[in-house]
Amino acid sequence: MGGSTQDGAAEAFVRELTHWRHQRGLSKKELAERTGFDPSYVSHIENGRHQPTEEFARRVEVVLDSGNRIWQRFVAFAGTRGQGGRFASLGPTAVPPPTGSHLVIDDETAQLALRDGAYECRFRRVVHSVGTEPITRHTVQIDIDRFPDDPARSTAFHGRHPLTLDEVGFRATIGGEPMRWRVTRSRDAFLKIVLMFETGDAPVPLYPGQRTVVDYGYRVPVWKFGDWLQRDIRLPTRRLAIRLELPAAAGPTVWGSETSFTSESTAEVTPRRRDRAGTVAYDWEVPRPRLRAQYRVNWRFGNPSAIGPAEDAAPTPGGPPDGSSARCGRTVSFPTDPAGCRSGP
Repeated sequence: MGGSTQDGAAEAFVRELTHWRHQRGLSKKELAERTGFDPSYVSHIENGRHQPTEEFARRVEVVLDSGNRIWQRFVAFAGTRGQGGRFASLGPTAVPPPTGSHLVIDDETAQLALRDGAYECRFRRVVHSVGTEPITRHTVQIDIDRFPDDPARSTAFHGRHPLTLDEVGFRATIGGEPMRWRVTRSRDAFLKIVLMFETGDAPVPLYPGQRTVVDYGYRVPVWKFGDWLQRDIRLPTRRLAIRLELPAAAGPTVWGSETSFTSESTAEVTPRRRDRAGTVAYDWEVPRPRLRAQYRVNWRFGNPSAIGPAEDAAPTPGGPPDGSSARCGRTVSFPTDPAGCRSGP
């Protein structure tokens, strides 16, 4: 085939790639980070200075999740170079997996409930191995910040009242069976935990093409946690659901926000409310959350006394509760961000 045909196929690939990169809210640099390529290479591809390779096409398809449209454009391009026969047996929607270990979250539910003076957090993820190597571990974290608008005060507070493993009661399962885990980093308000794909002494790696359910949870006292929960999207995620359950007697008001650092924009969201016996439930579903975006829910209570005493600070031995305000995290006016917890893989 002539050069014009090959150039036209390459241009069609670039148009498809650029369209889906914009759809997913990623910069060239962010796409490079997610696919493992140098940022200059991605730029050269989109500017037509380099031609796409098979490995590049496989990786961007997984990250951008275009419904195999990017991959089909690559197959068409490969055909102009006399390589179409290599991919003919795959069919128009069959994408070879990217090399190495790659994890996609097919479905995630983040649940939070206020019970007995503590926030109970649970995360359920349907994880899918889409690479060529098995997955043997998955990293998660607990990250709280009691006074985000006052870093010095927050640092001092968490220094006096650090987050501990005994306190959070961390637990995790894989496929319904208890799984091994270990803390790899610990600070006063932060725990980084590696979930190992092992049950007992038996490894249960997630082989290419396989899916499983990873479920983990923890609890944080009310006076440490605050009034927000945030989910940072660091892996390709097909669906995200955030669910809150708060006491009706406290008179909760809940609002959400989606922040995209790529487009430097924030969109306000109102989660769906459902009244139950003694509680109020809020649901927010995101069908295709954007990579590098933050999905956050905030709440405030019209009657904070209903959730129990000393909700903002722990008693200091020999003195009054910590902090200059007895209700710093609970009497903020909408839409100021109060304290809370963020979570990410």
